[in-house]
Amino acid sequence: GVPRDRWVFPWSGSVGLDTNRLSNRWELHRAPALRLAGRRALEAAGVGVDDLAHVDLYSCFPSSVQISSAELGIGHDRPLTVTGGLTFAGGPFNNYSGQAIAAMVARLRDEPGLGFVHANGGYATKHAIGVYGTDPPTNGPFRWLDVAEEAACLPARAADPGYAGPATIEGYSVMHGRDGSPTHALVALRNAADARVWGTSRDAATLDAMTAGEHVGVDAELSPDGLIAL
Repeated sequence: GVPRDRWVFPWSGSVGLDTNRLSNRWELHRAPALRLAGRRALEAAGVGVDDLAHVDLYSCFPSSVQISSAELGIGHDRPLTVTGGLTFAGGPFNNYSGQAIAAMVARLRDEPGLGFVHANGGYATKHAIGVYGTDPPTNGPFRWLDVAEEAACLPARAADPGYAGPATIEGYSVMHGRDGSPTHALVALRNAADARVWGTSRDAATLDAMTAGEHVGVDAELSPDGLIAL
Protein backbone atom coordinates (compact mmCIF):
# COMPACT_ATOMS: atom_id res chain seq x y z
CA GLY A 1 0.00 0.00 0.00
CA VAL A 2 0.84 3.69 -0.03
CA PRO A 3 2.71 4.80 3.11
CA ARG A 4 0.61 7.05 5.36
CA ASP A 5 2.97 10.00 4.98
CA ARG A 6 2.25 10.00 1.23
CA TRP A 7 -1.54 9.97 1.44
CA VAL A 8 -3.42 12.85 -0.17
CA PHE A 9 -7.11 13.33 0.58
CA PRO A 10 -9.80 14.92 -1.61
CA TRP A 11 -11.53 17.51 0.58
CA SER A 12 -14.20 18.90 -1.74
CA GLY A 13 -15.15 19.35 -5.38
CA SER A 14 -17.55 21.42 -7.44
CA VAL A 15 -18.65 22.04 -11.01
CA GLY A 16 -20.23 25.05 -12.70
CA LEU A 17 -21.42 25.98 -16.17
CA ASP A 18 -21.47 29.43 -17.73
CA THR A 19 -23.58 29.92 -20.84
CA ASN A 20 -21.82 28.94 -24.07
CA ARG A 21 -23.71 31.71 -25.88
CA LEU A 22 -21.12 34.46 -25.76
CA SER A 23 -23.66 37.03 -26.91
CA ASN A 24 -25.64 36.39 -23.73
CA ARG A 25 -22.76 36.60 -21.25
CA TRP A 26 -23.45 39.48 -18.90
CA GLU A 27 -19.81 40.55 -19.16
CA LEU A 28 -17.29 39.10 -21.58
CA HIS A 29 -14.41 39.19 -19.09
CA ARG A 30 -16.21 37.38 -16.28
CA ALA A 31 -17.13 33.76 -15.48
CA PRO A 32 -19.65 33.96 -12.63
CA ALA A 33 -20.29 30.21 -12.54
CA LEU A 34 -16.59 29.75 -11.80
CA ARG A 35 -16.86 32.24 -8.95
CA LEU A 36 -19.78 30.26 -7.51
CA ALA A 37 -18.06 26.90 -7.99
CA GLY A 38 -14.88 28.12 -6.32
CA ARG A 39 -16.77 29.64 -3.41
CA ARG A 40 -18.83 26.50 -2.82
CA ALA A 41 -15.80 24.19 -2.98
CA LEU A 42 -13.92 26.28 -0.43
CA GLU A 43 -16.98 26.53 1.81
CA ALA A 44 -17.44 22.76 1.67
CA ALA A 45 -13.81 22.29 2.66
CA GLY A 46 -14.14 24.88 5.41
CA VAL A 47 -11.17 26.90 4.17
CA GLY A 48 -10.41 30.15 2.37
CA VAL A 49 -8.10 31.20 -0.43
CA ASP A 50 -5.40 32.19 2.04
CA ASP A 51 -5.33 28.63 3.41
CA LEU A 52 -4.26 27.19 0.05
CA ALA A 53 -0.59 26.28 -0.10
CA HIS A 54 -0.62 25.36 -3.79
CA VAL A 55 -2.82 26.36 -6.74
CA ASP A 56 -3.15 25.24 -10.33
CA LEU A 57 -5.41 27.32 -12.58
CA TYR A 58 -6.30 26.05 -16.04
CA SER A 59 -4.10 27.97 -18.44
CA CYS A 60 -5.07 27.48 -22.08
CA PHE A 61 -4.59 31.23 -22.63
CA PRO A 62 -3.40 34.12 -20.44
CA SER A 63 -6.96 35.49 -20.43
CA SER A 64 -8.21 32.26 -18.86
CA VAL A 65 -5.79 32.66 -15.95
CA GLN A 66 -6.72 36.33 -15.58
CA ILE A 67 -10.44 35.55 -15.51
CA SER A 68 -10.02 32.62 -13.13
CA SER A 69 -7.79 34.43 -10.66
CA ALA A 70 -10.17 37.40 -10.60
CA GLU A 71 -13.26 35.26 -10.05
CA LEU A 72 -11.60 33.12 -7.40
CA GLY A 73 -9.91 36.00 -5.59
CA ILE A 74 -6.45 34.50 -6.03
CA GLY A 75 -3.75 37.15 -6.35
CA HIS A 76 -0.93 37.22 -8.88
CA ASP A 77 1.64 37.53 -6.11
CA ARG A 78 1.84 33.74 -5.80
CA PRO A 79 2.49 30.82 -8.19
CA LEU A 80 -0.68 29.90 -10.09
CA THR A 81 0.46 26.51 -11.41
CA VAL A 82 2.22 23.36 -10.24
CA THR A 83 2.83 22.05 -13.77
CA GLY A 84 4.25 25.13 -15.48
CA GLY A 85 0.93 25.71 -17.25
CA LEU A 86 -0.88 23.96 -20.08
CA THR A 87 1.41 25.28 -22.81
CA PHE A 88 4.43 23.81 -20.98
CA ALA A 89 2.74 20.56 -19.93
CA GLY A 90 1.72 18.96 -23.20
CA GLY A 91 -0.67 21.42 -24.80
CA PRO A 92 -4.41 20.96 -25.41
CA PHE A 93 -6.21 17.60 -25.71
CA ASN A 94 -3.71 15.91 -23.39
CA ASN A 95 -5.85 15.49 -20.25
CA TYR A 96 -4.16 18.52 -18.75
CA SER A 97 -6.42 18.66 -15.70
CA GLY A 98 -5.72 15.01 -14.90
CA GLN A 99 -2.03 15.80 -15.12
CA ALA A 100 -2.56 18.85 -12.91
CA ILE A 101 -4.17 16.67 -10.22
CA ALA A 102 -1.27 14.21 -10.45
CA ALA A 103 1.23 17.07 -10.21
CA MET A 104 -0.67 18.51 -7.25
CA VAL A 105 -0.49 15.16 -5.44
CA ALA A 106 3.28 15.08 -5.98
CA ARG A 107 3.63 18.69 -4.79
CA LEU A 108 1.57 18.04 -1.66
CA ARG A 109 3.67 15.01 -0.81
CA ASP A 110 6.78 17.17 -0.97
CA GLU A 111 5.24 20.29 0.57
CA PRO A 112 2.26 19.32 2.78
CA GLY A 113 -0.81 21.51 3.04
CA LEU A 114 -3.84 22.22 0.88
CA GLY A 115 -3.98 22.24 -2.91
CA PHE A 116 -6.55 23.73 -5.29
CA VAL A 117 -7.00 22.60 -8.91
CA HIS A 118 -9.20 24.37 -11.46
CA ALA A 119 -10.24 22.74 -14.75
CA ASN A 120 -11.88 24.57 -17.63
CA GLY A 121 -13.52 23.72 -20.93
CA GLY A 122 -15.06 25.71 -23.76
CA TYR A 123 -14.91 29.51 -23.78
CA ALA A 124 -14.34 29.71 -20.02
CA THR A 125 -17.64 27.82 -19.98
CA LYS A 126 -17.28 24.55 -18.04
CA HIS A 127 -15.55 24.67 -14.67
CA ALA A 128 -14.48 22.02 -12.18
CA ILE A 129 -12.75 22.57 -8.84
CA GLY A 130 -10.94 20.18 -6.53
CA VAL A 131 -9.49 20.84 -3.08
CA TYR A 132 -6.91 18.34 -1.80
CA GLY A 133 -4.98 18.00 1.44
CA THR A 134 -2.32 15.94 3.13
CA ASP A 135 -4.55 15.53 6.19
CA PRO A 136 -8.11 14.17 6.27
CA PRO A 137 -10.85 16.77 5.74
CA THR A 138 -11.57 18.79 8.86
CA ASN A 139 -15.05 19.94 7.78
CA GLY A 140 -16.69 16.54 7.46
CA PRO A 141 -16.42 13.95 4.69
CA PHE A 142 -15.70 14.80 1.07
CA ARG A 143 -18.45 16.85 -0.56
CA TRP A 144 -19.14 17.46 -4.25
CA LEU A 145 -21.43 20.27 -5.39
CA ASP A 146 -23.00 21.34 -8.68
CA VAL A 147 -23.80 25.06 -8.86
CA ALA A 148 -25.85 24.74 -12.07
CA GLU A 149 -29.10 25.92 -10.46
CA GLU A 150 -27.41 28.95 -8.90
CA ALA A 151 -25.65 29.81 -12.15
CA ALA A 152 -28.90 29.51 -14.12
CA CYS A 153 -30.32 32.39 -12.04
CA LEU A 154 -27.51 34.77 -12.99
CA PRO A 155 -28.41 37.71 -15.27
CA ALA A 156 -28.04 37.25 -19.02
CA ARG A 157 -27.31 39.89 -21.65
CA ALA A 158 -29.81 40.35 -24.47
CA ALA A 159 -28.41 40.19 -28.01
CA ASP A 160 -29.61 42.26 -30.96
CA PRO A 161 -28.16 40.60 -34.10
CA GLY A 162 -30.03 42.81 -36.57
CA TYR A 163 -29.06 46.12 -34.99
CA ALA A 164 -27.46 48.99 -36.89
CA GLY A 165 -26.65 52.39 -35.41
CA PRO A 166 -24.59 53.91 -32.59
CA ALA A 167 -23.01 51.58 -30.05
CA THR A 168 -20.16 51.53 -27.55
CA ILE A 169 -17.24 49.14 -27.85
CA GLU A 170 -17.21 46.55 -25.08
CA GLY A 171 -14.29 44.44 -26.23
CA TYR A 172 -12.36 43.59 -29.38
CA SER A 173 -9.53 41.59 -30.89
CA VAL A 174 -7.35 42.73 -33.77
CA MET A 175 -6.38 39.73 -35.86
CA HIS A 176 -3.01 39.59 -37.62
CA GLY A 177 -1.73 37.77 -40.68
CA ARG A 178 1.39 35.65 -40.96
CA ASP A 179 3.44 38.71 -41.88
CA GLY A 180 2.48 40.35 -38.57
CA SER A 181 0.25 43.03 -40.05
CA PRO A 182 -3.35 43.54 -38.82
CA THR A 183 -6.03 42.05 -41.08
CA HIS A 184 -9.36 42.70 -39.36
CA ALA A 185 -10.97 43.37 -36.00
CA LEU A 186 -13.72 41.44 -34.25
CA VAL A 187 -15.69 43.83 -32.07
CA ALA A 188 -18.32 43.40 -29.35
CA LEU A 189 -20.45 46.45 -28.65
CA ARG A 190 -23.49 47.47 -26.63
CA ASN A 191 -26.25 49.63 -28.02
CA ALA A 192 -28.43 52.16 -26.21
CA ALA A 193 -30.68 49.35 -24.93
CA ASP A 194 -27.56 47.72 -23.38
CA ALA A 195 -27.95 44.74 -25.72
CA ARG A 196 -24.85 43.14 -27.19
CA VAL A 197 -24.12 43.55 -30.89
CA TRP A 198 -21.17 42.45 -33.00
CA GLY A 199 -19.21 44.13 -35.74
CA THR A 200 -15.99 43.98 -37.67
CA SER A 201 -13.58 46.27 -39.46
CA ARG A 202 -10.92 45.90 -42.12
CA ASP A 203 -10.15 49.60 -42.29
CA ALA A 204 -6.38 50.04 -41.93
CA ALA A 205 -6.61 53.26 -39.92
CA THR A 206 -9.12 51.71 -37.52
CA LEU A 207 -6.98 48.60 -37.04
CA ASP A 208 -3.87 50.70 -36.40
CA ALA A 209 -5.75 52.84 -33.88
CA MET A 210 -7.14 49.80 -32.07
CA THR A 211 -3.68 48.24 -31.93
CA ALA A 212 -2.01 51.40 -30.67
CA GLY A 213 -4.49 52.39 -27.96
CA GLU A 214 -7.36 51.17 -25.81
CA HIS A 215 -10.75 51.40 -27.52
CA VAL A 216 -13.01 49.79 -24.93
CA GLY A 217 -15.63 52.43 -24.13
CA VAL A 218 -15.20 54.22 -27.45
CA ASP A 219 -18.37 55.11 -29.37
CA ALA A 220 -18.78 53.66 -32.85
CA GLU A 221 -21.35 53.40 -35.63
CA LEU A 222 -22.45 49.96 -36.76
CA SER A 223 -23.63 49.63 -40.35
CA PRO A 224 -26.38 47.21 -41.50
CA ASP A 225 -23.69 44.94 -42.98
CA GLY A 226 -21.87 44.72 -39.65
CA LEU A 227 -18.99 47.12 -40.29
CA ILE A 228 -17.99 49.60 -37.61
CA ALA A 229 -16.83 53.17 -38.05
CA LEU A 230 -15.17 55.13 -35.27
